[in-house]
Amino acid sequence: MACTFHHGAAKPKSTPTAEHDGTDAEVPEGVPIPHPPEKLFTKNLKEMDPNFAVSSFWRLADIYGPIFSLNLIKRKVIVISDYQLINEVCDDNLYEKLVTGVQENIRPLTKNGLFTSYSDEEEWGIAHRTLVPVFGPMHVRKMFPQMTDILSQMVFRWDRFGPDHRISTMDDFTRLAFDVIGLCAFNYRFNAFYSQDLIPFAKQLGQVLIETGLRTTRLPIENELHFRDKKLMMENIAAMHKLCDEIVAERKANPRPDVDDLLNVMLFAKDPVTRKGFTDENIRYQMVTFLVAGHDTSAGTMMFLLYNLLQHPEALQKCYAEVDAVLGDKPLELEDIPKLKYIDASMREALRYLGPIPAMTRHTKKTRLLGGKYRVTPDVVIACNFKGLHHDPKIWGPDCDEFRPERWLNGGAEKQPPNAWKPFGTGVRACIGRYLAEQEIVIAMAMIFQHFIVEQADPDYKLTDQKTEVKSTLTINPDHFDIKVRRRPGKEHLFTFTGNAAPAPKATKAKGTADLINLKPIDVFFGGNTGTCKSFGEDLETSAPNFGLAVPDQCRNLDDAVERLPKGRPVIIITSSYEGLSPDNARNFIAWLETRAKDPASSELLKGVSYGVFGVGNKDWAATFHRIPKLVDELMERLGATRLVPAGYVDKTVLFPKLRELTGVTSAVRGSEMTVEITQSETPSKLAGEEVSEGVVLANEIIAKKGLGPEKRQIDILLPPGVTYRSGDYLVVQPYNPRESVNRVLRHFGLHLDSIIAVSGTTKEHLKAHNGGPISAYELITTRVELANPASQRQVKSLASLSAGPDAERLHALAEDHLYNREILGKRFSVLDLLEDFPSCTLSLAAYLDMLAPLTPRQYSISSSPYATRPIPPVCLTATLTYDIYAGPSYSHPTRPFHGVASTYLSTLHPSTRLRCFVRRINIPFRLPPDPQTPVIMIAAGTGIAPMRAFIQDRVAIASEDFQYKDDLAAWEGLGVVKVRAAFSKVPGADGDGRVGHVDERIWEDREELKGMFKEGARVLVCGSAARLGRSAAEVCLRIWGEAHPEGTRREGEEWLLAQKEERYVSDVFG
Repeated sequence: MACTFHHGAAKPKSTPTAEHDGTDAEVPEGVPIPHPPEKLFTKNLKEMDPNFAVSSFWRLADIYGPIFSLNLIKRKVIVISDYQLINEVCDDNLYEKLVTGVQENIRPLTKNGLFTSYSDEEEWGIAHRTLVPVFGPMHVRKMFPQMTDILSQMVFRWDRFGPDHRISTMDDFTRLAFDVIGLCAFNYRFNAFYSQDLIPFAKQLGQVLIETGLRTTRLPIENELHFRDKKLMMENIAAMHKLCDEIVAERKANPRPDVDDLLNVMLFAKDPVTRKGFTDENIRYQMVTFLVAGHDTSAGTMMFLLYNLLQHPEALQKCYAEVDAVLGDKPLELEDIPKLKYIDASMREALRYLGPIPAMTRHTKKTRLLGGKYRVTPDVVIACNFKGLHHDPKIWGPDCDEFRPERWLNGGAEKQPPNAWKPFGTGVRACIGRYLAEQEIVIAMAMIFQHFIVEQADPDYKLTDQKTEVKSTLTINPDHFDIKVRRRPGKEHLFTFTGNAAPAPKATKAKGTADLINLKPIDVFFGGNTGTCKSFGEDLETSAPNFGLAVPDQCRNLDDAVERLPKGRPVIIITSSYEGLSPDNARNFIAWLETRAKDPASSELLKGVSYGVFGVGNKDWAATFHRIPKLVDELMERLGATRLVPAGYVDKTVLFPKLRELTGVTSAVRGSEMTVEITQSETPSKLAGEEVSEGVVLANEIIAKKGLGPEKRQIDILLPPGVTYRSGDYLVVQPYNPRESVNRVLRHFGLHLDSIIAVSGTTKEHLKAHNGGPISAYELITTRVELANPASQRQVKSLASLSAGPDAERLHALAEDHLYNREILGKRFSVLDLLEDFPSCTLSLAAYLDMLAPLTPRQYSISSSPYATRPIPPVCLTATLTYDIYAGPSYSHPTRPFHGVASTYLSTLHPSTRLRCFVRRINIPFRLPPDPQTPVIMIAAGTGIAPMRAFIQDRVAIASEDFQYKDDLAAWEGLGVVKVRAAFSKVPGADGDGRVGHVDERIWEDREELKGMFKEGARVLVCGSAARLGRSAAEVCLRIWGEAHPEGTRREGEEWLLAQKEERYVSDVFG
């Protein structure tokens, strides 16, 4: 858990000596240190996750604050997590490094090497004084040729594999780090990039690290029972020692006085104090230490850095822009490294945000009062939690939980107080290889970004999400973090490291049944989180051949278009906005456009690109409606692209004729080729799913009966092992269509549940079985398609053309703008509703399925805090959802029942039922402020109280029918955590505290108090209906602003509110 090269960087400024310092008898008892309750036999051992111990520190620090203690039977540990306490412990005059835990258990491998030697061992002093100059900045600069040599091998390897190959960052950055250390330190080549598998040393080391980690968390008797594991560990250690001894023996037999490397220093240099040199045994331990420590930290830092940049496209694009400005098309030179300031800042920010070294262990040299009040003795381990230090809002500000490299620029690094940033450890035991690692990482990122466009192999990969986690051994790093790379356009000449040219990237293989001969190609890109934009894109892809056009590369997400927007053929972009923010799969594309648009030299970057932008959005959000489509349209034109059609909605009747005209297509327009074949199955279909991606229902209870509003329920779901969340996050649920709705479809088209449907002539994957074959009617209609979406205007016109007599006349009238908006959209007539109401319509099953969008998952704000309940072994968290039951007469017809898809599905789930779900991180700052003293204004209506309940439970852990969670809120109010101001739509609260009215009216009534809280830095959190609470809360805030600024205009007020939405006014609305 401490830095691997722990030794030698620059010394920080010392802190003042504690007021109480002396013998045990002289030091008072001080203030009790908070701690979890102890169990009779296991004490606090069960609080620790045996596979990821430091994550337990993070969890307990959220509950107990900046200092707490743990009784781990074999030792007592005090964990400190804020700057004030860690700053004091970094004083080498008062405290020193303590080799304990996993560091002690790895000593059979590294013994008295710099990392694991005890401070009083003579070998440590000899190595410390002799090797510090070798790892100084000037000497490390001389290693530049060796570093670029190895990195060129990695770049060439990546290019050879091609753009579809999944690259394991763990494997390849490990290869890189091993080879760099081997060549720079010992002039030895592991040739790791010339082997399909990891080199034997890396495999042996990996097994040793796993076993030493496990031995740290086991009881002594358990370790005795694992004697076979110990035997294997010692065999691996012997093999690694043998390799190091062979390297030393070869150098002795064939001296290389011309080589200025670490091995020659250890063989021939003398300690300036003792005049002693290194023994062969100690050289072995130092060599193993450098390989163990240096590879793990460098590789882990590069993984965290690349992950964070891919998660923050704005920062990633600034790195690309910096590389282009500094390097252009020329090879990287040593003099370029200091110019790569943004990459360097990003590296430092990655180490701050979450780096490979999560903690360091120290102990006091004498009994004293830590922080002037907590008594600590020399036998107690003091664990410095770097996550707490590096996210302390008093040092890093209110955005401490954001990845923001800019904090390191323009003097930001120099403004930090001493010991605020400690990824390399502290004092004389800090990381000796810091400068080597920093130079290696900056060079690696520069060469990667100069040559490749990088993307995540799994676009949905997020740390701590389902199936992914931070892996913990000696250090921590992202587990299973894979990437894909493709050559940057116009950079082919850079791939000249060897005599052979690298292959060109492979073209994406086109799918679909349309014959592409004589069809004019177009490209379709989409950006959206819910599947709607993708559905529109796939609809265009399917229909294109009928108009003499083709989408040969398939409908792709917008991030795939970075630096490769096609020229010479039309580009169609379909995207949406989310509260004015980019969709998740378009963030990199938007950041690329924004970054390039700021550079005057890029005014013709997209010259030759012809495009059309189409927006999908919610008109309830007038201030941000179509912000992203409008932005894309504006930026592409600014960068030299040619607009084909004005930005607007996706309308094939307008778009395809224009595309036919631009591409010169003269062939006749064809009708749809999609067909459906129906057969009967011999046995009913059986559905199965992966248990690993499933939650288990623990309880499903009514919390407010139907009356003044819809019935409200609470469902408790046990998440899969390892899945975590934070208050404010969503749980995304994949629902099934209500049985009544499914039966209506079956009746209309004369199907049985076990009818087998074979779909062909379409690229819409959601209409097919996973193997591309037939699918049962039950699976298709229940689990694949949206049945209740309102019919589009185009679909109403299609139904009219297939109807006769009065039905046709009425449908044609309903397709007109004024009636369509009022009758179809306003009353939410689905295609199925219209088919039942207009029986003369002869719409086929194939055409009906072609009209249906894929059944998209629904997301709910989690209404529980992860700290509210203890995890259920094996480390499973419980998430609570609060939801309305939407059931009643349909707007389209009073006798036709309406059942909400997701709410009906959830209401049918009984305890022990499994459901498909996953946690989705919220991508807006809808979180509690980092400082628990910062006031928060919470505005909620109906089930919008869900995340507020979670936030209040967070703060609690740290310190009637229309009134949900009344008892909980009353109890929390009694603790002083929250003040509840209730507003009731019909009946006031029984306790007399509520008012009849709406939330916005109550806000206006209490506006003076709320204004005072806002001036004190309060954050406003809003959750509820977008059309009602979202709009009314924004309006009342504008009224309050207008009252305080009578001279201001409505536009100025909206601009002020929009600026607050970046961080201080955050809404999470639905509907």
